[in-house]
Amino acid sequence: MSTLRAALTSLGLVFVAAAAPAKGQFAFGVAGGATIPSGSLDDRQNLGFNGLATVQLGVPAFPFQLRADLQYNSFGGKRFSDALNQTINGNDTRVISGTLNGVFSPLAGPVKPYLIGGVGYYDTQLKGTDATRKLGYNYGAGVKFGLTGASIFVEARMHQIPDATFGVGGNRTTARFIPVTVGIMF
Repeated sequence: MSTLRAALTSLGLVFVAAAAPAKGQFAFGVAGGATIPSGSLDDRQNLGFNGLATVQLGVPAFPFQLRADLQYNSFGGKRFSDALNQTINGNDTRVISGTLNGVFSPLAGPVKPYLIGGVGYYDTQLKGTDATRKLGYNYGAGVKFGLTGASIFVEARMHQIPDATFGVGGNRTTARFIPVTVGIMF
């Protein structure tokens, strides 16, 4: 019981420290880049693009931060042949997501590599079909370059959403894609 009490007290102190005003605790940013379809999504979709709005909350001198992201990804459809050798024009796919992520950045200084991962709600739609709304997850890495009053970041993350899109055979498959994103945090 005392271990649970100590853990809850520690967690409470982290939240209190996060709520206290201090330089560098709260940041917001925007980003964009290319999105690479992976797995069965790569069978139907071409290289796409993404846009991101983000908010990050951290405690000074603590290597773990929380980050909330809203992201839009779009992919153009590929032309392909089905099992009967009929040409099919692929439809565009778009994914809108809201994710809550943990960011681990153990190094201090102007250049900070980090690991990021989390869970989120993904709204995926292949043009001409109903949207699917599912929970998914993401993980990846990035590097942040500190500037005066802002920082630039570059990251890549694998996003996976079970049963969110259609494979070439028409069955539901896991949507996998990798946004490679460049952004700025203020």
